[in-house]
Parts: sequence; structure tokens; C-alpha cells
Amino acid sequence: MNRLIALLSTVSLLVLITACGSVPLAPTDRFYRLQPVQVSSAPEALSGAVAVHAFSADSLYAERPIIYSDEASQRQLRQYHYHLWLYPPAQLVRENFLASLGGALNLAGGGQAPNVIDGRIVNFERMLSGQNSAAVVALELSLKADGKTRLQKTYRAEQRASDDTLGAFAVAMEQALGKIYAEFLADVARSR
Repeated sequence: MNRLIALLSTVSLLVLITACGSVPLAPTDRFYRLQPVQVSSAPEALSGAVAVHAFSADSLYAERPIIYSDEASQRQLRQYHYHLWLYPPAQLVRENFLASLGGALNLAGGGQAPNVIDGRIVNFERMLSGQNSAAVVALELSLKADGKTRLQKTYRAEQRASDDTLGAFAVAMEQALGKIYAEFLADVARSR
């Protein structure tokens, strides 16, 4: 009887150990960042120093997982579990904005600048459709000069990725942001 219990215990232990060894490894986290984009700007689009406040984002757009939706069901947003932005999108886009527009705007103003730019992320996602995905981004940007609102507009851009990888999607997101930055600078120059 004792031998039977010992044998059953050993077999049970071997089954448990074997089951634990067959669990697949979790996928590796992948992190994506945005590179600055070249933006053609009108010379001296804005006179005086400029402060760029922290951008904001709400709900899923405030989190690091990359958001995606399918063209066939655009009302439903989903998150990738292992594909993340390096920083939350509001921080990522603000830093990209500063790096991309540093040559077009006098960003030395700090907190006491006469010109202040505020931004909010409205859309920041990957749209799946057929072969290649697209980057879809919308930013609400406002410019205050000496405390008065000179410009407030929601900018939207979409850029098809060169292939279906998430790396190509990140490049498409940079290009879409570049379109928005160029349109914003043109609007700033017109608002003078």
C-alpha cells in the first residue's frame, strides 16, 4: 500500500513538472520611439520666444500600449499587449514636436515666454486595412500670444505605412506628425 502511494505521488509530481515545462514563454516587449521630422517652415513664423506646455491625452491615448483599430470596425479600439511606445504618447509627441520644430520656433522662452503652445492628443492609433496599416493622428493645438488666443485648431493626418510591420507604422506616424507640424506653422504664419 505504501509503495502504491509512493508510486502515485511520484507519477503525479512528474506530470506536474512536465506540464510546467511545456508552458510557452511570454512574448518579448517591443518599444517604439519617434524620430524628429524635417518640417519646411516659413521664415520667422512667430516672433518672440515660445513655451510649449506639456501635451495632454485622455483615456487609451494616455497609455503606452499602441492603440489599433480595424477599418471595418472603427468604433472599436484595441491595445497591443507587447508593443509599447517608449513614453506615454503625450510626452512622446511633445518631445517630437520640440525636436522637429526647434529650428522654426524660438523655444528658449521657458515658462515666461510671450507665446505659449498647448497641445492635446485627440487620435493616435494604427488603422489596419488590407495589406498595409496607416498611422492616424489628430492633435488639438493652440497658440496664445500675450495671453490672447491667436490660433486654436484640431489638425488631422493619416499616413499609409510602407509595409505591415509596427516599425513601418512608427515611421508613418512620424510622417503624419510632420504633416500636422507643417500645417500648424503655416497657420501660425497666417495668423500674424
